[in-house]
Amino acid sequence: MKADSTLVYGRTFLVTDEDGRPARPYDGFYHRDTRHLSEYTLEADRRSIETLDTVSPLPGERVIHAGSALDDGARDLSVTRRQFVVDGLFEEIEVQNISNDVLEETFRFSVGADFQDLFEVRGHLDTLDRSITSAELSDGIRFEYRPSDLDFERSTTVVVHGSDEVVVDVAEDDSEASAAIECSLAPGESTTVTVAITPTGDVPDPVDAFDRSRRTVRERAEEWHASLDVPQLVDPGRQSVVDQSVEDLLSLTVETDYGPVFAAGTPWFATVFGRDSLIAAYQTLDLTARPAEATLRYLAEHQASAVDDFRGAEPGKIMHEIRHGELTERELVPHGPYYGSIDATALFVILLHETWRRTGDDALVEDLWENLERALEWLDEYGDRDDDGFLEYPTDRTDDGALTHQAWKDSGDGILYPDGSHPDGPLAVAEVQGYYYDAKRRAAELYRSVKEDPGRARELSSAARDLQQAFDDAFWLPDEQFYAVALDAAGSPVNSVTTNPGHCLWSGIVPDDRADAVIDRLLSDDMFSGWGVRTLSADHESFNPQSYHLGSVWPHDNSLLALGLARYGRTDAASTVAEALFDAAEARGNDRLPELFAGFDREQSAVPIEYGVACEPQAWAAAAPLCCLRAKDRRTPAVEPPTS
Repeated sequence: MKADSTLVYGRTFLVTDEDGRPARPYDGFYHRDTRHLSEYTLEADRRSIETLDTVSPLPGERVIHAGSALDDGARDLSVTRRQFVVDGLFEEIEVQNISNDVLEETFRFSVGADFQDLFEVRGHLDTLDRSITSAELSDGIRFEYRPSDLDFERSTTVVVHGSDEVVVDVAEDDSEASAAIECSLAPGESTTVTVAITPTGDVPDPVDAFDRSRRTVRERAEEWHASLDVPQLVDPGRQSVVDQSVEDLLSLTVETDYGPVFAAGTPWFATVFGRDSLIAAYQTLDLTARPAEATLRYLAEHQASAVDDFRGAEPGKIMHEIRHGELTERELVPHGPYYGSIDATALFVILLHETWRRTGDDALVEDLWENLERALEWLDEYGDRDDDGFLEYPTDRTDDGALTHQAWKDSGDGILYPDGSHPDGPLAVAEVQGYYYDAKRRAAELYRSVKEDPGRARELSSAARDLQQAFDDAFWLPDEQFYAVALDAAGSPVNSVTTNPGHCLWSGIVPDDRADAVIDRLLSDDMFSGWGVRTLSADHESFNPQSYHLGSVWPHDNSLLALGLARYGRTDAASTVAEALFDAAEARGNDRLPELFAGFDREQSAVPIEYGVACEPQAWAAAAPLCCLRAKDRRTPAVEPPTS
């Protein structure tokens, strides 16, 4: 299992090592893409404190059981740290003397603030010079950052409450401080210290703030579970995986003005995305439609209305990612919001139709009708850059924070030839054409059923059929009996065997007479690892099982493949993929699927080997088991084209 331990509540999170310590350069307490604390440690002056166990009873809650080091086979102090993250970080520490002697000890909280933007922490840009000021409080410290050239103020308040006096010491550079409490404990006696950390400058009463945060976390969990239709399985191991998925999805829920939206993942993607949030909402429609409805409304509100080359925006386009940190405010990165995604706009149409199909909510469609029409216009006018009927994206804009690849495999080497060379763009990627096809067919049904416009429905249905034929003609690889991952700038196939065409099964663009060949290729030995289907064939020179997109296994990718396999009646194959993912989650020991894991053969290890820096939890990975259950039950009815 990964070494990160992340406590998250929407856009606010604490990331530490598995012992609850901020031991790595990227650890800390974050709020809205700014690191408010780079250091937050609890130490004792006279003895070392070591973590014994860490558990997360509920999303947003963590309990760290610790104690003093063993001395002659026994410990003399027991330390229990109960932490909650909501709009801040709130902690209650109970220290008990479990020895037979009176103990004197000083407990010291060390804190430090750097107010770095998340993109700086991740090393994407050089770190800015910042002047941080501090104000000593009677029982804590407030750090502040106020750049003179930008309206971007950030502050962090740390307040400590205990039965004894709190002694605050501030470092000379104002960016670090400590708060110390001296304790004298008789045998069996305990004392409690409460800490409140807020990223807003408020100075709350720590005890009241801790109690409020505990109620908030628990009430939110109760409301979440009461609103869901959670599948109940016979196999207790499988049920544990489903239950963990439900918990992880709650932890990633961002409350917006439109309702709950899934953030992409932690620690680095605790914000609303286009592609990720749309797919996660689609995957979880069997649980609840509320995130789907809120995601659609949120993304509609941020739909582009004009051309903005820096942000990759064009009228009607759905955003890729939104950020709120200083680098975004300074326009050093284009994320306010950034629109560099070729597929989110089609996925918006797909989710709108699927939500309507599940709920019958005509009012939702009517409310978003203008956004739907603008999305369809973007697909035809801007998405198809060269009028060849395919959606494509350029690959030559990378010097200002933009992505080289704008489909879901969006790393710098996400799309390669089998020998590892990079194709020239613009690129038309296989699965994106499937989404485009599906969006047209689904929009046709909405025109027919909601707007009672059979003429427009026929136009869209006819365009979808033309796209299906053109896709088959251009992407089919006779020698592989499979589809190319992409077409390059010359319109020639990039003939790598990847999971991308598996999404084309989900969308339905694959002709019936090709489906079995595509499915069998996906489950061949070079693609299927035993834990899931690899992103790239192990037979290619460019294959690397420990790479991001060139041979790893992505659970969300596999879950959409499973839906596609079921769509074409191959429930045998869908079950194979679904069971592999459930096995992987159980074998990892925490019943959770990470963003991705390595693509080594199952025969090589009794557990799926970690990628090492995968996000966990991540929304569409958490939703993958739910999607797999739908595939196994064949609950994937195709969307029929409108009648003429």
